[in-house]
Amino acid sequence: MNLRSLQLFRQIVLTGSLSEASRNMYLSTSAASRLLTILEHELHLTLFSREKRSLVLTEEGDLFYRRIAHTLDGLEEIPAISKEITNRSSNWLSVVTAAPLASTLVSPALASMRKERPELQCTLNVETRFDIESKVSARGYNLGLISLPVENAILDLDVEPFLKSRVEVMLPWNHPLAAREQLSIADIATERFVALSPRQRWRQRLDDIMGRNGMTVSVPIETSSTVVTVQMVRDGLGITLTDRVTTRLMSDDAAVLRPLAEEQWTTYASLHPEGQRAPLSAAFLEAVRANVEAMRKADPHAAASLELI
Repeated sequence: MNLRSLQLFRQIVLTGSLSEASRNMYLSTSAASRLLTILEHELHLTLFSREKRSLVLTEEGDLFYRRIAHTLDGLEEIPAISKEITNRSSNWLSVVTAAPLASTLVSPALASMRKERPELQCTLNVETRFDIESKVSARGYNLGLISLPVENAILDLDVEPFLKSRVEVMLPWNHPLAAREQLSIADIATERFVALSPRQRWRQRLDDIMGRNGMTVSVPIETSSTVVTVQMVRDGLGITLTDRVTTRLMSDDAAVLRPLAEEQWTTYASLHPEGQRAPLSAAFLEAVRANVEAMRKADPHAAASLELI
């Protein structure tokens, strides 16, 4: 079907005149009339009645127009859509990650980039691990940030590790163990934990670390949110395992972090769809690395617990 004839049909409805519609489309009146006849023949519909040299929508024509009005409007928007896509390719970044990484890694990096690139636009979404991997693979986002391992090996992804973070114990600031420089697994074996629900990543790490040392974990309170887990520690409901990527402490925080004596590290990676990468991806990852290095320089504890790869 000729798209030009559909555009003409829309113009006739909007202007109420074949001659005005043909002028708007830079057509002669005779050429416009032929296009309209062809369209009615292809549709097997009579779109207009010809009354006194004017065109009036028939009942069929009115119903057809109302059914495809959005489609016709979309045809008019094609040039604008093309321009927007061109602009997005150079100034737009889309990132997907987990909520804690969005706060500690992505947001500071975007703030740094905006200082040098005021025109920067970005979409930052928080998704489940499965959706992060699958949607980046399908080019739903320019890139994703995630802790390893990647769980869906069947997906085509470029995986680039960029950061290692030491596992630490998070405790309320007034907890008896908070005075120590580091804590062993034996130190925390009898403590009450607050943790994520079973099968979530940080809960798996907790169970694995304790299980390898022949210990079970007491978790009287569970949640599905890492953010809530951290807040429950601040509120004195228990302790948990985390790291400085997942948890950002404030200067007057109600909790402290103490490294686990038996060193355990979590590796973080950027995920990319296979093939050509978005222009801003490299600049974004440089900004992430620069902010991690700034954290290391500002805090000796962060320097000991964060390693750029």
